[in-house]
Amino acid sequence: MRPEDVSLCLREGADLIGFVVEYPHPVPWNLSVEEAQRCMAVAPAARACVVTSGAPDKVLRIARETGAGYIQLHGDETPTEAAYLVQELGKRGVKVIKAIFPGRPGLLEQQARAFCEAGVFALLFDPRTPDNAAEGGAADLAAFRKLQQAVTCPVILAGHLTPENAADLVARSGAPMIDVMSGVETAPGVKDQAKLHALLESFT
Repeated sequence: MRPEDVSLCLREGADLIGFVVEYPHPVPWNLSVEEAQRCMAVAPAARACVVTSGAPDKVLRIARETGAGYIQLHGDETPTEAAYLVQELGKRGVKVIKAIFPGRPGLLEQQARAFCEAGVFALLFDPRTPDNAAEGGAADLAAFRKLQQAVTCPVILAGHLTPENAADLVARSGAPMIDVMSGVETAPGVKDQAKLHALLESFT
């Protein structure tokens, strides 16, 4: 949410920097396109990921206006919508990540397979659902492992990851990537350099 925090994340070695843009639910990290553009001006487009949700036309507009290299769909998008966005965004080299949320056993794996078949770059298994996006929940390793076994595309682990637990959760889950937000903040949208450094150092 702040250009100085973007610079901090880049210096510390984060692979991707996330920006929540025009998210349709009330969350404290939400940015307008203009606010995101100011923050993203200090980040290489290839390392910028816009997190949003809504109709495909809205997603395409935000992608065009921000120039991010990744778009994370964090709502109720269908596999058909995801496939369309993968095709359209792929024309500009933009990769699509689809967030999926806890659901009925079996149905979750079925939905995940459909999104992988739609061509998404990766899935994000997130206990932070659209309805509780501001509060979130802890990572569910058992469900995460079942999901990994059900799909062929990478699955990103999320859910209250902190400097104290991230390395252990990755070791136990085999997650190839993690999504970190509030676990390295002092307040919503304010990154803590010591926490961020400690989390990344825990993997070396």
